[in-house]
This record gives sequence, structure tokens and C-alpha cells, in this order.
Amino acid sequence: MKIRHILIASAALAVGPAIAQETAAPQGASDCASLQTQFDQAAASASAEQVSAAKAARDEGEKLCAEGKTEEGMAKLQEAVSAVSQQSQQPSQ
Repeated sequence: MKIRHILIASAALAVGPAIAQETAAPQGASDCASLQTQFDQAAASASAEQVSAAKAARDEGEKLCAEGKTEEGMAKLQEAVSAVSQQSQQPSQ
């Protein structure tokens, strides 16, 4: 009888992280989407030259998010947003 309880408890412990990871995925996906939107909004006020320089990072971030690598994807998207935001805030000479 004790072995049965141990097996049930072990199964419950093994399933817990899988369920937690499953519920975390939609949050990551929405963060990826919001960063893509931020990039698109910042790119609207930037020059074509500025956007093309940051677009590679945005595309890579989008690809990583689609592959389920949300942390890496969000980091690339944040890099792209920062690059376009910094460049578009610089005064013109």
C-alpha cells in the first residue's frame, strides 16, 4: 500500500512542472507579440535605414518565438526595439 502512495506522489510531482510550463507558454507568446508590436510602432517613426539595421534582430526574434524559444526570442526582439527606439530618438543633424 505504501508503494502505491509513493508512486502516486511521484507521478504528481513529475506532472507539476509540465503543467506549469504549459501555462507559461501563452504568456511568453503574448510577450513576443507585444515586443513585435512595439518594434513595428517604433519603426514607423524611424528611417528605412534604421529599420533595416534592426530588422534582422526582429526577424530572428520572431523565428525563435515561433520555435518555442521565447526567452531567446524576446531578448532578440527587445534588442531590435531598443535599436530602433534609440536611433529614432537621436536628433537629426
